[in-house]
Amino acid sequence: MEKSVSKYEIIKREIREKITSMEYKPNQVLPSESELCEKYQVSRITVRRAVDDLVKENMLYRIKGKGCFVRENSIEGLSRIHSFTEAIIHEGKTPGREQIYFSREKAGEELAAKLELTGEDEVYRLKCLYLADGERYCVSTAVLPAEMFPKLESFNFNSCSLYDVLKTFYKLNISRVKQNIFATTGEAEIQQMLGLLHEKPLLKIQATSYCLHENQEKPFEVYESYILTDILSYTIEKYNV
Repeated sequence: MEKSVSKYEIIKREIREKITSMEYKPNQVLPSESELCEKYQVSRITVRRAVDDLVKENMLYRIKGKGCFVRENSIEGLSRIHSFTEAIIHEGKTPGREQIYFSREKAGEELAAKLELTGEDEVYRLKCLYLADGERYCVSTAVLPAEMFPKLESFNFNSCSLYDVLKTFYKLNISRVKQNIFATTGEAEIQQMLGLLHEKPLLKIQATSYCLHENQEKPFEVYESYILTDILSYTIEKYNV
C-alpha cells in the first residue's frame, strides 16, 4: 500500500518547488502563515512546521516582524555575495590588500541606528585598499559591532580577507547586502589613495550587510567603498518579484 503524504510534507514540497522553479524569487517574502493556512486548510502548527524545516535547510530566512523570505543562495547557480577579493579572483586577476586603518570606538547615533546598537556600543572600523594584479582599484571602510566579533583586532588584514575571517573564524552566515550606488569622483583623499594623477569616475557604494543568527536576520556590517570601474566591473542582477 502506498504511504499517504501528510499535509505538512505537501506544503513543504510545494514551497520548495516554487523556490526551485523561481516562482518565489530570491529575497521574496512568502505568503503569511494565515494565507498558507487558508490555502491548504491546515492549522498554523502544520504550516510553521513546514516553514521551520525549510529554514533549517537554508532555503528560507526570517526577518522579525516582516515574515519569511527566500534565501538568495538557496538555488545553485544564482548570484551570490562576493567579497572584493572573490570578485577580483572571478575576473581572473590576482587580489591584494593593504590595511590602512583599524580602530575600536563608540558607534555614535547614526551607525547605531543602522547596526541596531546603542550609541555607546563599541564598533570596529577597518579601512583597506584593494588591489588587482598590483593595481589599486578600491578603497573600502567597514564598520562592525565589536560584541559580535571579539578579538577581530588580532587578525592582520594585510594578508587576511575580512569576509574569509567572518565566514571561517566566526562562522557568519551572510544573507544579503543592501546597497546604494552612486557615480562620483571621490574626494581628494580617495583619489590619492587610489594613486590617481587626474580625476576618474568612481562607483561609490554605501551598504548594510545582514547575517542570519538563530534563524533571524540582523545587520553585522556597514561599509562605504569607492571603486575604479575600469579595473573591476560591477554587475547587478534584478528580479521581478
